[in-house]
Amino acid sequence: MGGLKKEDSGKKSPSVKSKKYIITSAQACATPHRNFMDGLERYSKENGSEIIILPMIGMSAREGIKPKTDDEGNSSGGLADFFQKYDVEFERRKLNNNLHIEQFYVQPQNIDPLTSQLDFAYTSVIFASPKQRMKAISDSNFKMPRLVVTTGACTLPRYANPDNSTDGERWRRGSIARKQHIFGGWVVEIEGDERFHLRNIRATGEGKFVDLGKKYDGNDVSKSELEAIVYGDWHVGYTDPFVRKANYEMMRNLKPKKIILHDFLDMHSVNHHNRDQLITGLLREGVDKNFLSLEEEFKTGREELMKINDAMDGGEIYIIPSNHHDFLVKYLNRAEFVKDPYNLRISLKLATELGNGNDPIEEGLNMMGKLPSNIIFLRRNQDLKIRGIQLGAHGDKGPGGSGGSMNTLRRQFRKSITGHIHSAEVKGDTYRVGTSTPLNLPYTIGSPTDWTNTNACLYDNGTVQMINIIDGKWRAK
Repeated sequence: MGGLKKEDSGKKSPSVKSKKYIITSAQACATPHRNFMDGLERYSKENGSEIIILPMIGMSAREGIKPKTDDEGNSSGGLADFFQKYDVEFERRKLNNNLHIEQFYVQPQNIDPLTSQLDFAYTSVIFASPKQRMKAISDSNFKMPRLVVTTGACTLPRYANPDNSTDGERWRRGSIARKQHIFGGWVVEIEGDERFHLRNIRATGEGKFVDLGKKYDGNDVSKSELEAIVYGDWHVGYTDPFVRKANYEMMRNLKPKKIILHDFLDMHSVNHHNRDQLITGLLREGVDKNFLSLEEEFKTGREELMKINDAMDGGEIYIIPSNHHDFLVKYLNRAEFVKDPYNLRISLKLATELGNGNDPIEEGLNMMGKLPSNIIFLRRNQDLKIRGIQLGAHGDKGPGGSGGSMNTLRRQFRKSITGHIHSAEVKGDTYRVGTSTPLNLPYTIGSPTDWTNTNACLYDNGTVQMINIIDGKWRAK
C-alpha cells in the first residue's frame, strides 16, 4: 500500500518491473512442511511467482539462521538442507519504493512479533515470524498507510519442551509458541515503482491453502468454495465509487455463498454528532449533499441492497448491527424527531416499530419496498458463526459494555472477522476488515489516516484471506 515518499536525490533509480512473489519464513534446524512447500511450488509455477524464504532462529539463539561450528567441531544452526534450492533472504530487500523485506530478527517465541518493531517500519514491510500479523500505520492525512506484516512459517514448530529442555520457563514459552504457530505466507504482486498488492495465504495443519478461490494441496489443485466475503464498512452515501466497483467485481468473480455488510447505512440523516455543527455538519454534510432526509437515505440504501442482491444471484446477504445503525435508535429513543419536522412522519412509524421490538433499520428499508428473504438482518444478541469463525459482531463492543479491541475480540471469540475501526488488522485468528469509503471522511479531516480498503474472504477449509483494494484494483491483472 502507500509508503513514505523518497526525497528527490536528483538521480532516477531504474524502474521496478511487475513481479510476483510468495514470501514465507523458516526456522533454523526445523523440518519443512513438505505438503505446504509442494503447494507453494505448484502455485509458483502456475503464477510465475518467486518463492522467498526468510530465516528465523530455531529453538533458541544457539540455533542461529546461519550454520556455525564450535571449537570442538560441533555444528549448529542454519536452515534444513531442503531450503538450499530456494531464494533465502538474509538481508534487507527492496521490492519497490513502498515495500521492503526487513530483517528484524524477532524471536519466534514472541507472542506479538510487532512489539517494538512499528517504530522502524519506514515503508510497508514484511518480516519473518511464525505468527501471521498485519497492521496499518498512518503515513499521511489522506493517503494510504503503510502495512507491517509478518509471514507465518513453512516449517514445523520447533520450540522447547520437556523432551529437549530442562528449563521450565522455556517450556512455558514453547508451549504458547506452538499454539500460535501458523503455516502461511504472503502473495506479493508488484506493479511498478509505487503500487503493490499484498494478501495472505493461510494453510491448514495439512498444508492446504487457498488463494482467490483456488485450493492447493501439495501438487493437487481444486476449486475452493467461498463461504463468505466480509466487506469493509459500506456506508451508503459515502462509499468510494472505485472501491464499490471492486466490491462488486469480487462478488461476481469469487461467487461467495454469503456476504457480510457492516455499517451498511451511514445514517448521516440522524447522526447526533452533526447536531451541534450548524455549518460543517448540517449545512455542508446535510443540505449540500441532500443528506438530511431519513426517507431518502432508506430509499438509496434499498436501491443499493437490490443491486447487491442481483450480483449475489440468490446468495445470502447479512446486515450486521453496527454503531452507525445505532444512530437511528438513539435518535428515536431521545425523541429528537419532535424537533425535526422534515423526518417526523417516518420517524413516528419507526418509533412504533422500535417500541414493538422490531429493528428500525430493517423496517425503514422495507417501507421503501419489500426486501427479498435472503437479505437477513442480524440482531445484537445473535451469532453468525461459519467454520467456527464469528461473523456476527461489528467489533465496537467488548465484554461488560466495554469497547471492542483486537485483544478483547481475540479473547471473546478466539476466531472472528469484524469491522468498525476502518483499519485492517490480523492477529492470529482475529481479523478486522477496513472500510469501503475514502480513506478519510469529514469527521476525520486533520487526523493521520490508518484506514484501509480491505475485505476478508472465508474459504471452505476455514482459512481467511485479507484482500486490499488499491486504486480500485483488488489484484494484479
